Amino acid sequence: MSMSAFQAYLDGRNHPEKADEDLDLAEPLVLTSLMNEWPALSTRLWSSPAYLMSRTHGGRRLVPVEVGRSYVDEGWTQELIPFRELVARVVTSASPSTTSTTTISTHTTIGTGPEPGPEKGTTYLAQHELFAQLPHLLNDILTPDHCFTSPPAHPFDKTANKPELDVPLVNAWFGPPGTITPLHTDGYHNLLCQVVGEKYVRLYAPRDSEALCPRGFDDDYDAVENDDDREEGEGDEDLDGKRKGGQGVKKVDMSNTSAFDVGAVEGWDPDTEGRDPMELEEFRGLRYWDCVLGPGEVLYIPIGWWHYVRSLSVSFSVSFWWNGDHYVGPEDEESR
Repeated sequence: MSMSAFQAYLDGRNHPEKADEDLDLAEPLVLTSLMNEWPALSTRLWSSPAYLMSRTHGGRRLVPVEVGRSYVDEGWTQELIPFRELVARVVTSASPSTTSTTTISTHTTIGTGPEPGPEKGTTYLAQHELFAQLPHLLNDILTPDHCFTSPPAHPFDKTANKPELDVPLVNAWFGPPGTITPLHTDGYHNLLCQVVGEKYVRLYAPRDSEALCPRGFDDDYDAVENDDDREEGEGDEDLDGKRKGGQGVKKVDMSNTSAFDVGAVEGWDPDTEGRDPMELEEFRGLRYWDCVLGPGEVLYIPIGWWHYVRSLSVSFSVSFWWNGDHYVGPEDEESR
């Protein structure tokens, strides 16, 4: 889909009388040609551990990672480790007998991926501005023109809109099979670009926000010693970064994250919390959209749409968040 066709698609969702009444101004969309020219998929393969090592100073570059199944789980934590250790954990988790493999793309199905070892939980480079840290990696990707369109505002909650961005926010996501971003929503429109491996994504419409039981303010004991919490997103991935002071404990605004664990509800993961049966019944009855995103595919996630993301294999993704009025159409070009 061309940039102008994508803008027309977005504009079409601005007229509810012309749209499916069950949709909310913009609907998720899988795009298949936006990454055709990316070197990361052709001449400078991100599926090659050797190449990634060469672009991270021999793997010596320190990167922040999350350790644990999900950022809402007890025991979830963050570490700063060399990139080579991240690659070792990712490849070992995917295939313990092939740590010297020349490719890091393997496939598993939902709920069948390897379990993290008892000493270490799943290690995930999530929502990291890797390209600000290693700007030469920007040569391996291309910012989609679609990030310079003019998308609609949040369909229901105008306060959820973030300040207008001059350029897209670009983040990297790299981890083994089984990494999870809980069901959450972002303050921007998002293009999730899959470079290596596959991810399962499930999405719920903004109109169902109340039924998804958003969390409130959670205590963050770790923040007393470390105030470097991540921001909202995919999108987690996801913490909104807003805090309220307390007596020795800081509060993290988790209202952009659902209390429902999709993996537990579907039986892919153990249910460690339990939910009210009536709430579960309502949740299971909600309409949702889902897809498996493979290499070279891009998922457009409109602002306000709740999404759950699960890696089915070793996975490397890049997300582009954008908003604002940047589109220059044929009429605008003629008036210049």
